[in-house]
Amino acid sequence: MQWTQLESQLLEGCRRLARKGFLSTPADSFSLRIPGHMEMILVAGSDDWERITSSDLRALPFSAHDDSGKLHAWIYQDRADVGAVALSSSEGTRLLASHGGALPPIFDEQVRHIGRPSKPLREEPDRDEIRRAFSWGTNVALLGDRLLCLGMTCDRVLFNTELFEKCAQAYVIARASGSSITFIPSWVQMIANHRLLKDERRAALSYSKGRVPEDLHSY
Repeated sequence: MQWTQLESQLLEGCRRLARKGFLSTPADSFSLRIPGHMEMILVAGSDDWERITSSDLRALPFSAHDDSGKLHAWIYQDRADVGAVALSSSEGTRLLASHGGALPPIFDEQVRHIGRPSKPLREEPDRDEIRRAFSWGTNVALLGDRLLCLGMTCDRVLFNTELFEKCAQAYVIARASGSSITFIPSWVQMIANHRLLKDERRAALSYSKGRVPEDLHSY
């Protein structure tokens, strides 16, 4: 994929999340893996996410140690299947954080695309914490009151971010109202996680060959 295509995807992805109120603070960030290279394109520190331009983009190596790129770099090094990372702020995530930060498995699409629930992380986690949080194919973790979300492609990280927001809001509302909450059976979780890991292995193979994997659209 050419640089201009990656640039266009990243800018549109940022604007889409910004319109929904997910990218809203300078502490948020969004990146894409550059296929065939140990590098990423990163946007971070924006005061107005809906108005970002190509001049706001930076190409950084995975060895980057600056505060804005460090988390992204660690994830790309540890998860060869990941093609996009978004660190975002949203109402659902903040509400969930105020209720303990853990989202149990309650929706089919959640267990299929987001993966196993992860324990909330500290606001400044070290690399070992990040590695543990995203083991077993998990694609989301709370970082304080923000969401750290992974995806095999740009479209997938957008989908996962939006999916988590819907699940988090539904869970918090149900819990606050005292409604009964039914969890997805463990055997369904096991099957869904097996399929997710299979997709992620295919994605890792594609990136090892310098190609962006085909996105997964079906359940």
